[in-house]
Amino acid sequence: MRDTWLPLGTDTAATILAGLQTGVLAGLAVVAYYALGSLAAGEAAWAVPVRMATALFGRDLYRHSLTAAAAGLSLVVFSGGMGGLFFGLAMRHTWALRRVALLGPLAALSWYYVVFEVLLPRAGLGRYLAVAPRKSLVFSHLLFGLLLGLYPRIRRSLG
Repeated sequence: MRDTWLPLGTDTAATILAGLQTGVLAGLAVVAYYALGSLAAGEAAWAVPVRMATALFGRDLYRHSLTAAAAGLSLVVFSGGMGGLFFGLAMRHTWALRRVALLGPLAALSWYYVVFEVLLPRAGLGRYLAVAPRKSLVFSHLLFGLLLGLYPRIRRSLG
């Protein structure tokens, strides 16, 4: 099977929109993964986003679980959109579908390693590692990266 090349062009607005769209879609998939994982563990579907928001904003937010859940969900979707935007800008030139499909997970797993294994522990912010089991965090980043591989198709659909 031959690799398909897509002429993505350099239209910055379409590139940014495609990156944001890809990142938000991937972020929503990660939210769904966390919700299903929480339900399978016997917790509320919003348990992981609440822990994320509490780790970021402090324990006072935990008393208002709906606010914490909304903040945690927003955090995941916003960071997904930003990740997609930067990935889209990095992939804005002509790329093969297979290469982008492989570079997405590589970028996401690299991001996981740098943030969760290097920066947060060195900054004394290890509490962020407790938001979900480590395997779950790694898999969610892998899922995010796999969905980043949709970027060329989304970019092409925007013209």
